[in-house]
Amino acid sequence: MQVLLLLGVLAAAAVASSVRTGECRVVHANRDGGGFSYRTMTKCRAVTVSVEKFGAVGDGKTPNTKAFAEAVAHLAEVAPCAKGGGQLYVPPGKWLTGSFNLTSCFTLFLHRDAVILGSTDKNEYPLIAPLPSYGRGRDKAGGRYSSLIIGSNLTDVAITGANGTIDGQGAAWWSQFKKLKNTRGHLIELQYSTGILISNITLLNSPSWNVHPVYSSNIIVSGITILAPVKSPNTDGINPDSCSDVRIEDSYVVSGDDCVAIKSGWDEYGIAVGIPSQRIAIRRLTCVSPTSATIALGSEMSGGIRDVRAEDITAVDTESGVRIKTAIGRGNYVKDIYVRGFEMHTMKYAFWMSGNYSSHPDDRWDPKAIPEVSGISYGNIVAHNVSRAGRLEGTPGHPYTGICISNATIEVVKKLKMPWTCSDVEGTTSGVTPPPCPELTGKGEPPSAGACPFPEDVLPIDKVELNLCSVMLLLVLLAAAGSARRGECRAVSQAGDGGGFSYRTITECRAVTVSVEKFGAVGDGKTPNTKAFAAAVAHLAEVAPCAKGGGQLYVPPGKWLTGSFNLTSCFTLYLHRDAVILGSADINDYPLIAPLPSYGRGRDAAGGRYSSLILGSNLTDVAITGDNGTIDGQGAWWWEQFRAKELNFTRGYLIELLYSKQILVSNVTLVNSPSWNVHPVYSSNIIVAGITILAPVNSPNTDGINPDSCADVRIEDSYVVSGDDCVAIKSGWDEYGIAVGIPSERIAVRRLTCVSPTSATIALGSEMSGGIRDVRAEDITAVGTESGVRIKTAIGRGNYVKDIYVRGFEMFTMKYAFWMSGNYSNHPDEHWDPKAIPEVTAISYSNVVARNVTIAGRMEGTPGHPYTGICISNATIEVAPSKKPAWTCTDVKGTTSAVTPPPCPELTEGESVPADGGGCPFPSDVLPIDSVQFHQCSATLEF
Repeated sequence: MQVLLLLGVLAAAAVASSVRTGECRVVHANRDGGGFSYRTMTKCRAVTVSVEKFGAVGDGKTPNTKAFAEAVAHLAEVAPCAKGGGQLYVPPGKWLTGSFNLTSCFTLFLHRDAVILGSTDKNEYPLIAPLPSYGRGRDKAGGRYSSLIIGSNLTDVAITGANGTIDGQGAAWWSQFKKLKNTRGHLIELQYSTGILISNITLLNSPSWNVHPVYSSNIIVSGITILAPVKSPNTDGINPDSCSDVRIEDSYVVSGDDCVAIKSGWDEYGIAVGIPSQRIAIRRLTCVSPTSATIALGSEMSGGIRDVRAEDITAVDTESGVRIKTAIGRGNYVKDIYVRGFEMHTMKYAFWMSGNYSSHPDDRWDPKAIPEVSGISYGNIVAHNVSRAGRLEGTPGHPYTGICISNATIEVVKKLKMPWTCSDVEGTTSGVTPPPCPELTGKGEPPSAGACPFPEDVLPIDKVELNLCSVMLLLVLLAAAGSARRGECRAVSQAGDGGGFSYRTITECRAVTVSVEKFGAVGDGKTPNTKAFAAAVAHLAEVAPCAKGGGQLYVPPGKWLTGSFNLTSCFTLYLHRDAVILGSADINDYPLIAPLPSYGRGRDAAGGRYSSLILGSNLTDVAITGDNGTIDGQGAWWWEQFRAKELNFTRGYLIELLYSKQILVSNVTLVNSPSWNVHPVYSSNIIVAGITILAPVNSPNTDGINPDSCADVRIEDSYVVSGDDCVAIKSGWDEYGIAVGIPSERIAVRRLTCVSPTSATIALGSEMSGGIRDVRAEDITAVGTESGVRIKTAIGRGNYVKDIYVRGFEMFTMKYAFWMSGNYSNHPDEHWDPKAIPEVTAISYSNVVARNVTIAGRMEGTPGHPYTGICISNATIEVAPSKKPAWTCTDVKGTTSAVTPPPCPELTEGESVPADGGGCPFPSDVLPIDSVQFHQCSATLEF
């Protein structure tokens, strides 16, 4: 008997409605059964094999370079392009390998629990020649070490997965950086190739650049996460280099260098090769890079850079927005650059141009090679907490021209006499605060209708549709080893008026799908659609109740203005990637509802609450999902009214589901909530996966994900920028929460990234009066955030916070790594019980790394009632120089092991941490919610 991965197809049943029931497959998490789905830019692969078949061992120690090479060679032989191509499956485990090459018509698929580990033995990375357009290595003259994953002259290649990880183990390379005689390789490098897809993976700790397509075309980088220490050298995120037709979207980068850097060769070598980078779209990118740019153009731009379009970009704690870097000797051009919709928080420069970035490969560069920089447009820019609005320095004697900036509001930290500095630049502006320098108010055409230009045509790469494919992992008895059957493959259509799409549920696929347009909705951003949404939900509740398979409401491209509306059971709300549900700014569109029983009053004010934008109560099996479509609460009006204390009732949330079970919130972007973003309360069996939450970091109470008196919750693979806690686990307020008595329990939080300068990454409380227990957080990243996991209680809260486990937490630029507060003493009214003392015990942290932290720990239990059973192991906190003590502790008891800097005495008096290397405890059992499997479904809109 032999385990093969076969492409299996389940028949789609037709039903008497306008939409067919979709194909439905379970996306299993286990390695030896079930199946998975994946996407390609062309056709589904004919053959899929596991790297285990070639002797690979996923123990993190056994070298697997030969196994990977043999697997790729096998697929190149048995499944070349003419026979449908092949896919290499990497199952759960840690797969140590050196450099290996890919082949054409090939997919590398990583299970979500798979980690490809780059070897730290440099002999596993053969030396290769410098790139022709560079003439030498970037680190040193001479050759280059091969990249971990490499390919040349390929057609149709994909590196994808279910958010599996490729870890370059770059620390060994960074420490040797200046001693190496050759240039470090990258994590992924594909040369002279076309039809490249890199999606749905996490890249960690690259030796140098992470993703480097060069001399290539037709490239999509989508839905990836890149993480490297912010001080790691040259760990650029995504660097298209002499590439055409590139789409970078829905990705998140923390790096030690530019998050995206568009390049095209270095001085005379780039000029001689002469391959520009052009027709590049970048959208929905989030960047954290304190010493570099969000998007850099150059400095190696000697083949030319043109027609770059960046929109809907977010930068946090990053040196600059879009930075142009050139120098005399580079030659060629940077032109036709368009930026629209850029939000920045805590930046050094909002705008930066550098015409004297004068590193050269050798002394043969041409002093007459003057780069032309022209046609640079920026529109709709908002920046908060910025040191300087703009530093614009063209090439001395050769100005950058045709600069246009419109609708830009830059909040400069200090009142500078010169918030802008300009030299050798020419352009025009409109609606820019603070007023720009004179060089930008004279020459050039004024912005048309107050806005700088942005192209209306569609780039060729934006017409590319991804194909959704499925693989079933079957245990098959074969007389002889045969090849796998070809599977069904569907396009994930981006059209708003037809085609099809795929979606996920945690129960069954929906029987009926209808578009909100069918009920009179108009997606112009102006027409109220509250009645249309309500009518659509009511229709689906009638024609597709649970007994008939449930219904799905499709929201096509457009801006759909609406007030509060309710969902129903066995229901999916699906947003196309270009769909935006806009919350109405009319307070009358949000009916008043009663306070929550466990709170006794509203959080903002005594009395009732305004309804949330999307609301549901007593539901079973409800999903809010899509292809990264957006729900925008238009919260600015609410925040202004709240700050002015003009609201008589409590603000609603973006999503609130009460007394419900089997909830899925996935693959959507939530923007500008009036208050909390996702609030399941008195509910169970909840999965929040793959969502992005964005709010200004000074917006009031815009918590990210707040499970409240909920059981069996899974929060994973999500990114939050907010004005309050990124995740806050709650269970009611003082006597009201004690009376209701519903705890929050059995909660997993993993692969969360948080940015919140004034709040916590994960908060437990402060409203915890129903109890909080069995919370497991792992693989968490926080950047520019006030604290890591913060426990907040007070006398009067009662009940408990216990059995809290944190493992694998990386923090950058924090105020506190550890923070506990036992005197967080706001109360709903004067009826709270001074005898209700919360019990806080059994709090475990292990494998914590924090850099640039003000205070390692501020640990303050309840006065006279210590927090007990605290355990911290394997924690390295790099505290910024200060006269203040690294730790302050009162009313806490616990134990530590391998903690730097040494903790306070109160944390060294408990039972010793196990000496077996395991550190502080973390449960080995599987939570019930982690056994829930996704179902992959397809819907077709028929007319």
